Amino acid sequence: MFCFGAVWGSFFNVCIYRLPLGRGVNTPSRSFCPTCGTMIAWYDNIPLVSYVALGGLCRHCGCRINIRYWLVELLTAVLFTAVFWVHRYSLATPLFLFFTAVLIVSTFTDLDHWIIPDSVSLGGAVAGIVAALAISVAAATGRWPHLGRSLYVAYPFATMGPWGIAASAVTGAALGFFSLWLVGVLGTLAFRKEAMGMGDMKLFACVGAFVGWQGSLLVLALASFIGATLGLSLMSAQWIVAKLFPATAGVPAEGPGPVRLETPPGSPDQQPASAEAASGSPADPSTTPPRRRPKGRQLHHLPFGPYIAVAGYVVALFYRPMTEWLINHLLILDWLGRR
Repeated sequence: MFCFGAVWGSFFNVCIYRLPLGRGVNTPSRSFCPTCGTMIAWYDNIPLVSYVALGGLCRHCGCRINIRYWLVELLTAVLFTAVFWVHRYSLATPLFLFFTAVLIVSTFTDLDHWIIPDSVSLGGAVAGIVAALAISVAAATGRWPHLGRSLYVAYPFATMGPWGIAASAVTGAALGFFSLWLVGVLGTLAFRKEAMGMGDMKLFACVGAFVGWQGSLLVLALASFIGATLGLSLMSAQWIVAKLFPATAGVPAEGPGPVRLETPPGSPDQQPASAEAASGSPADPSTTPPRRRPKGRQLHHLPFGPYIAVAGYVVALFYRPMTEWLINHLLILDWLGRR
């Protein structure tokens, strides 16, 4: 499962790079060095292994490849292994592997571009609702007993009855979307600027479809806690640096100019740094939009999507122990456990 996850992590790098740019994930068919445009051989395109063997450099031009893409492959391998560790040989495993894939792609597209493609968030929400409906049908009719048992037992809301699973997926998607919509409206009124993006709302709808309305409440609380903790930590670090090194105070977080999008050797998405390297003709700058941190955003302002993704993954895998702990320690949440 670890190797299986590493291979999929290589493909997720393709999605992270191409989907925000409106490009298909199946073209070009071969990988290129992002600097010299040289086509990469298969033995230099093995997830995790090739990057280490080459020292993070292109074999042909010697330019460095961003290690972030190797880390995406490693992260995917670890998260896939954790899903299998929890669900083992049940049909819940492919369901939550798909959910993990949605969260990984959403997280890094949001970090890179401050957007989450609808094909990922809304597509994931539809898939979650359809899966919950299939589980309900299987559990209620008994026509597919193996499907019903393996998914029904592993699903977080199994205690609600068969049709309650589908209902919870729909209400979870609605609750996820409209809760962040309400936060965005109130934040916009309070701060006189956009407080929540539509991409975050759609991603939360996707998470709600997989974890239900009860899980959505936990995700919202956990994501807010993670965001507040990390945000305050970064603000504190920025304040300390400004006090220790006054010359760096006031330096904009977005840097002096655009950041080039790179692609790793372990990914089939590798492309030349410009159209000129690929075709030999001058590149059209309008076809390769630069990546910039949104204007006015400082270092401690991070997109909310990654927090939702981290919280959604944790709740999806550990919903039952989390709710049991809350019920044992917070009696006011006893009604949540009974439902």
